[in-house]
Amino acid sequence: MRATCPAFNGNRANLEKHILLSLAENENFDDYWEYIHNPKSFFRNYIQNHIKKYCSEQNNKIKTFLKISVGDIKNVILSAIHESTARAKDKSSTVSGRLDLFCDHLRSNLNFPRKDLISIEHQEINDFLKEAMCEGLDDLMVTVEKICLSMPVEDMVPEIQNMLSEHLCGCWKQCPFCGAICTNTIPNHDGDHSVPFHRPKAVNGGQWANTDHFNIDCCTSLVASDCVFIWNNSREISFKTYRHAGGEYATWSIPPDTSTQPYWKWFVCHFRSNLEEKYEKKFTGRGEIPDAWTNITKQNVLDDLKK
Repeated sequence: MRATCPAFNGNRANLEKHILLSLAENENFDDYWEYIHNPKSFFRNYIQNHIKKYCSEQNNKIKTFLKISVGDIKNVILSAIHESTARAKDKSSTVSGRLDLFCDHLRSNLNFPRKDLISIEHQEINDFLKEAMCEGLDDLMVTVEKICLSMPVEDMVPEIQNMLSEHLCGCWKQCPFCGAICTNTIPNHDGDHSVPFHRPKAVNGGQWANTDHFNIDCCTSLVASDCVFIWNNSREISFKTYRHAGGEYATWSIPPDTSTQPYWKWFVCHFRSNLEEKYEKKFTGRGEIPDAWTNITKQNVLDDLKK
């Protein structure tokens, strides 16, 4: 699935790129709202929906893959049985010793707890251990194959979802100014949070102090300016020294940069009325949308993301 689904064949940053592409193509403001304010659940739902679609379209291929996988597992176990028997042949070994060798050989391929074999290690079958294990394996693998092939593909979705979510999750901290999600691939990573691109503060409901005017500036341009923000409802702090606010502000690295992506400019223009209604603020005064932004098309932002 990771090899054939472009959204899953990279890291979290790659997944987010495909999510932004999908959001722009569908132009659904409610989806954007969920993505902006509840990114973790949005990502998880996005992954789940893609898995369901893949499974429904590739049902026969999945069944074939499962059958091949069961055969591969059987061959790995048979190899471990023969190898452990061969290693124990020239020395006087107990059933327990042979089982130790068997599990050691399996360890690099399968998670097979040694404790699960305690029930047979004291049986008087040392000379026939190989035969007994091979016969038991045949019956067991027939049962496993029947179970796998009879399982509805939909029942596999939660486990696949957990595996992909774990692989693609990373850090979920959001920029305290614009809400952009830290792109570090480690959940509890060392060092500062960061993102390659920040958003206009208006995307997250940001406004200019003591007004109902949206702040359409991007965090990276604000930290390059002489502007200030109000912290804790009273204290003025320069954006250049935003870390002095402490807390979440002190954990983010926001380098000064006056360049911005066209994506969120297009979003602000396209969903202007939705944002004004939801946040009860206006794109006026210092929050006036530049004419240049209105010339950005959806195709422009899609092409920019695909670069």
